[in-house]
Amino acid sequence: MEHPRVKDARSGRLIFLSHCCLNQNAKVRGIAIYPGAIRPLVEMLMDADVGMVQMPCPEMTYVGAMRWGHVKDQYNSPMFRRHCQALATSVLDQAEEYHRAGYQIAGFVMMDGSPVCGLNSTPQPLQPDILWGGMTWYVPDSRQVRDKGVFGEILHDEARKREALAGIPFAAYPESARAGADREALEAIRILL
Repeated sequence: MEHPRVKDARSGRLIFLSHCCLNQNAKVRGIAIYPGAIRPLVEMLMDADVGMVQMPCPEMTYVGAMRWGHVKDQYNSPMFRRHCQALATSVLDQAEEYHRAGYQIAGFVMMDGSPVCGLNSTPQPLQPDILWGGMTWYVPDSRQVRDKGVFGEILHDEARKREALAGIPFAAYPESARAGADREALEAIRILL
């Protein structure tokens, strides 16, 4: 949808990104793979003239910058899910408004390996019968499993319920080698463009 007399340089195309794609400073300490933004991803999107919408970081807005690493089970509480639901509603309202105004939404890019923003991979306890929690000197082993993180699950499910957004694809970038291959992720995201 274009205004007949108002033109500018905008491409009319955009993509929604997990917060840490553009701000690695939001990651749990010790796992940032870039000093600022994920450079290969951002450069690819810039070369394609796609606007980037930074989704809020549910972990940062709930627990803050001084948090420890968690597994999905620790975030899968009614309180945190309600927090993620509120953030997802806001993100999807914004996406729906862009769509209503005629913009093309290339997709949503999540962060695989995250207990919150994972799409295809999220950490879970290595031994499901051992509960996580307690003092920081006791942290059981974890593993990556094929599952969505808490926010990834809510955002994906809620997008499918909205007619205007139901067909918009989701992809993910891996936060570490345990969660996937960078090259494959970039190619999957490139296909969205």
